[in-house]
This record gives sequence, structure tokens and C-alpha cells, in this order.
Amino acid sequence: MSGPDRRNERLYRGAVRGFSLAFIGIGILVLVTTLANGGGPASVGFLLGIAFVAVGGLRFWLGLRGDA
Repeated sequence: MSGPDRRNERLYRGAVRGFSLAFIGIGILVLVTTLANGGGPASVGFLLGIAFVAVGGLRFWLGLRGDA
């Protein structure tokens, strides 16, 4: 791979990791907000928060493995 190709790949992988961490952060924020407002484990906000954390975490893990 030449210089620009490697740079583009590093940029892409960095963006994937950044968005993955953003998804995890949003999921945690949704969970905290839902629980602070009295939502329980069966509430929509709680389930969406778990989904965001799971998707972000899985994508981050896949990115670290090099399958991204």
C-alpha cells in the first residue's frame, strides 16, 4: 500500500473508532437519563441505551480486530 492509501485507511479506522465511542457515550447518556427519570429495565429508553452501547462496543471491537 502506498502513502496516501495508508493515510486514508488510518483516517477511516480512526473515524470508525470515534463514531463507535460516540455511540457508546450516547448509549450511556440515554441509560443515565432514563434511570434518573424513573425508567426501569423494560422502558424504551433503557433498551435503546443498551442497544447503543452494544452496537458501539461491537463496532469498536471489530475495528480493533482489523475486520472494519
